[in-house]
Amino acid sequence: MQINAVSGGRPVYGAGLRSKPVPSEGGEVQHPLSDKVEISEDSKARYAQSVSADNKTAAGYEEYLKDLQGYAPYMKLQVGGAVNTQNDGRVNTLDINPKLLDKMKSDPEFAQKMTGKLGDIERAHRLVDSYMKATGSTVVCSHAYLDEEGNYCCFAVTERKDELNEELRAQAQENAEKLMNAVREKNAAAADKLTELFSQAEEKGVLLLDDEDLKVLNEAAKALEAGESGEAEEAADEDELESTSVGGCMGINAQKLARMLAAAKTRSQVQSVIAMIQSDIKECDQGAANGYDVDEASYKAAEQLLQQAKSQLASADDREATPQEEMAQALAALM
Repeated sequence: MQINAVSGGRPVYGAGLRSKPVPSEGGEVQHPLSDKVEISEDSKARYAQSVSADNKTAAGYEEYLKDLQGYAPYMKLQVGGAVNTQNDGRVNTLDINPKLLDKMKSDPEFAQKMTGKLGDIERAHRLVDSYMKATGSTVVCSHAYLDEEGNYCCFAVTERKDELNEELRAQAQENAEKLMNAVREKNAAAADKLTELFSQAEEKGVLLLDDEDLKVLNEAAKALEAGESGEAEEAADEDELESTSVGGCMGINAQKLARMLAAAKTRSQVQSVIAMIQSDIKECDQGAANGYDVDEASYKAAEQLLQQAKSQLASADDREATPQEEMAQALAALM
C-alpha cells in the first residue's frame, strides 16, 4: 500500500504492484497485478533507519503528549510525520507531526486552539465508531494524522457484520435516520455529506476524512446532543462551545452517558464510558478556565457517574463484547 499525505489535503492510497511483463499469445505485453510485494534489502535498511529516527524523535515529546492525552482520552496520541501504516490493526490512534508539537509548545494561544481540535477529532471518531457499530459495522483500523500546520486527515477500514438480529437492526436503522434528520434540520448539505461518507464506508469498507469532514462530523454530534436537550438552534450558533448547551452555559449530557454505562457489559465498554466522562469533565474545566459558565447540575451528575463507572469496572466481564452488546451500547450513544 502506498500512502501520500499532502498538507491540507486528503491522503491518496494505491494498492497493487505490477509484476514482470508477460507476453500474451498475440505478442502483446501484459502487466498482470500481483498480490506479492518483494522488498529489497536496501529498502528494508532504509525503513529500519526511518523507524529508529522516528522513535528517537518521539522520545523527546513523551511528557508533552501525556499532557495532551487528557484532552482526547478516547484517542491514542503519538508522534509521527505522516499517515502511519504501523497503525494497521489499531483504531483511534492519532499521529501528530513533531513540528506541530514544537509550535504548540512555543505558542500557548495556538496550543489552546489545537487542544480544542483534539476534542473535535475525538468527538468525530466517537461518532463514527458508534454509528458503525449501530448499523452492524466496525472500524477495524484507522490512520489519523495532524500535519505540521494542524491539518487533519484520516483513512479507516470498516467491516460489516451480519450477526445482528432483526429487532436490533431495525432499531439501528431508526436511530441512524433520527441522527440524519437532526443534522438535516440544521444543515442539509452537512447531512448529505454525512450520508455519503457513511454510505461509502458501509458499501466499500473505506472511510476517508479531512478537515471538512471533521467539521461535518462535529456538527452532527452537536446537533444530536442539542436535539436531546431541546436547544438545537442555540447549539448551532455556539461554534466555540463544543459541549452540550444547557440553559446558555456549558454542560454534560449525563443522560446519554448514563444510558451508555447501563448498556456496558464488558471491561472495555465500561472503560470507554469512563474515558468519555473524563473527557467531558476536562472540557468543562477548560471552558470554566476560559471564562464560560458551567452547568453545575450536569457536572455533578457526571462526577457521580464517573464514580459509578469505576465501581462497575471491577465487576464487569473481562471478555470481548458480543455483537448485540456492542450494538446496544452504540444505540445508547446515538439515542
